[in-house]
This record gives sequence, C-alpha cells and structure tokens, in this order.
Amino acid sequence: LPLTLDIFNRPRQLVCFEKGKQALTKYRLINYDKVTRVAFFPVTGRTHQLRVHAAHQKGLNSPILGDSLYGNSNERLFLHAASLVFKHPKTNEIIEVDSTVPF
Repeated sequence: LPLTLDIFNRPRQLVCFEKGKQALTKYRLINYDKVTRVAFFPVTGRTHQLRVHAAHQKGLNSPILGDSLYGNSNERLFLHAASLVFKHPKTNEIIEVDSTVPF
C-alpha cells in the first residue's frame, strides 16, 4: 500500500494510490493458543509503514494492539523489533542486534 503524509492530521500517514510512495511489507502469522502474533518484514522503510499496513482495510485490517494513532490505545504499543540487521556506515561491517519480545 503506497503511503503519504496526512497533511491535515499529522503525524498520521495515508494510503494514497495517486501520490503515495511505494511501501512493501512482508509478514507471517504466528498462532498461539488464544492470540496471533504477526512477524513483519519491511522491505521499504516508510514512516508508520507497519502500523498503517496492519490497520488499513486493504492491508491486514487489524491495528497493532496499543496503537493509539491507527487503532486503540493500551498500556503500550505492542510493536517490537526482535531483530535488526544493518551495514555500519563507516566500517561496512554487518551488524545484527537481537532483542527478545517482552510480550
């Protein structure tokens, strides 16, 4: 879903097929006993990309738990980067950081 800034409701983003920039998110559903967790794999890096792709009716149509901008607030936003991989800007070394999901 292509995304663009909602100029009348900042900092929200809008899905806009005319003026939006390409935004691609791959995902995998992980089912547990009573809940489903979604593993997101963003291909592009647009502002609020995962949050909009989860909440929008042409996306998953299911806001991330605790997302006060695109869904409903909760005690926290249940969005967590379990793993990040990037190239160090000076050394070109591949850096990988892992963090256990706390929920």
